[in-house]
Amino acid sequence: MIHEDLLKERSRATFCSERLTNFLDGGEERTGRRRQIEAIVRNDPTGIFDNSNNAYLHRRERHVRSLAKAVRMVELGRMLGIFDTGNDCLFLHQKDFPLLLSAIADDLPLALHWIMFVPNILSLCDDEQIQQWIALCTDWKMIGCYAQTELGHGSNVRALETTATFQKDSVEHPGGGSWIINTPTLTATKFWPGTLGRTANHAMVIAQLIDGEGKNRGIHNFLVPLRSMNDHKLLKGVTTGDIGPKLGYNNMDNGFASFDNVVIPRRNMAMRFATVDENGKYTSKVDSSGPASKIAYISMMQVRSLIINEAGKHLAMACTIAIRYSAVRRQGFDQSRDGERTGAEMQILDYTQQQHRLLPLLAASYCFFFTGKKIMKQLQVFERNILEEGSAAVTKEQVADLHASTSCLKSFCTTVAADGIEDCRKSCGGHGYLQASGLPEMIQSYLQNPTVEGDNHMLPQQTARSLLKIVKAVKLAVSKNNLDVLAKTYKGCDSAYLVNQLHNILLRDSNSGDPSRTKCSASTKVEMMDFNNLLNAFQHRSARLLLNLSERIHEQMSSGSSTMQQCWNEALVEMYHVSKAHSLAVLLKDASVSLLAEEEEEASSGAQTSCPCKDK
Repeated sequence: MIHEDLLKERSRATFCSERLTNFLDGGEERTGRRRQIEAIVRNDPTGIFDNSNNAYLHRRERHVRSLAKAVRMVELGRMLGIFDTGNDCLFLHQKDFPLLLSAIADDLPLALHWIMFVPNILSLCDDEQIQQWIALCTDWKMIGCYAQTELGHGSNVRALETTATFQKDSVEHPGGGSWIINTPTLTATKFWPGTLGRTANHAMVIAQLIDGEGKNRGIHNFLVPLRSMNDHKLLKGVTTGDIGPKLGYNNMDNGFASFDNVVIPRRNMAMRFATVDENGKYTSKVDSSGPASKIAYISMMQVRSLIINEAGKHLAMACTIAIRYSAVRRQGFDQSRDGERTGAEMQILDYTQQQHRLLPLLAASYCFFFTGKKIMKQLQVFERNILEEGSAAVTKEQVADLHASTSCLKSFCTTVAADGIEDCRKSCGGHGYLQASGLPEMIQSYLQNPTVEGDNHMLPQQTARSLLKIVKAVKLAVSKNNLDVLAKTYKGCDSAYLVNQLHNILLRDSNSGDPSRTKCSASTKVEMMDFNNLLNAFQHRSARLLLNLSERIHEQMSSGSSTMQQCWNEALVEMYHVSKAHSLAVLLKDASVSLLAEEEEEASSGAQTSCPCKDK
């Protein structure tokens, strides 16, 4: 039964909700498929997907029950043909798998298996290794996690302490060579990886590679068995467990692991981009200065792109709850000019303060949706090009741009989403504090995102480092009069707009350019609301802040009073503002491009513009 106030609000909509739903789902057919899968989960005879008692369960009970949900999910997935992966073994690339996860509407301890473990094998392992391991993964016999973060280090990957030392001969692997995985210090203990605590039987361990010559070759990936695939017992030398209750996301068994001379085969090193032979000789297959040299960071970018994509969904869910509540909750009588009551109490959605509080968050969720879709697709193309065509398929500028985008957008989108979900909870008054509203657990579980895969106040440094190179490149291009060449280099990149924007600002600052090129052309409120003017303003702000940052660091370094590290540290606040401004410029453009593309596709296909929900 739907509340009459909610029905009244929906009847006054100026758009067709069914067509909008189809658009968000990816078409009418996809909407139908989503609803079919939701019905299957909702009516599942086992009853395991019932979440009504979640708030009353102990953490261990939640974990066990969510494992049972995961098992049933696999059964339903097989029944629906979702895991018939064909040539694409990435679960998240299967159109129906995200729909099944969404329908379950609960966190599953197996998540890191498909989010990070399987993508890591497909990206970094050679064809022979993929053939050996991926069938076990898709058959859910090998359950993996991604063990990068340690007690002492996280995003500073180069400082990780876990070691993988080559051993030419061992009792376990005579003649073929092996690796000795060790945790040399307490701070080298793997700490926080999801799925590690109780669920995974394998881990993709990130460790310092010590080759046969005793030389440290930096971080590499190693597939390390943790537990038996037969009885799930811990293997020799492996110590692992759950790190304990957290603020939220407690279905997930975030764990710790230490390794005491754990021996694995030589071929358990991911060998697509580097190899070590039977004698311990290390060979890199990529140019150390080329784009593929950063391929080890691909898992981090994969997860960040997923986090960006999910930010809009979580914020949209919170907005839906809060806005629906605001439509049916009444507070305060409307009064006539003489102070008399005029009728029923007002819907709190009619208060401008409530609208100002919620509607911008709803708009932000749409922007995150558009950018999330784009960046996921962008990363898929990036991965495919490198894996199929080699490092020549992408440029170092494209790699740097994607890294900058995933860093700043992860930081900005999750900050807005986390703060927004909490504000949605507060906007529901006392009822928002009740677990039954769905908002307390939502915010508690979501709060991991501003921290995981890079703290939101640290990531802007990575964005700034990439964007500052563009300032240098523009200045060099201007001096050589080849700005067009630089513009082509960044064509298709999120940061492409900076080339012309920086050029115009530099010309204006040097009094050699047309001032109108950096001056806002809008003179009225209506003109200021023109999209092109808004986008130009957002892009100009981003470029100006970036140039100011560059000049500050340069001037301080030129004075000789500070080291580069000191200059960098003192500019961190400005870097945060640069990252935020770049994020907003990218989000605004992506929303416009996506909507325009949809309008053009609808016009070219001759789609019906009538409202199916009103035509029934």
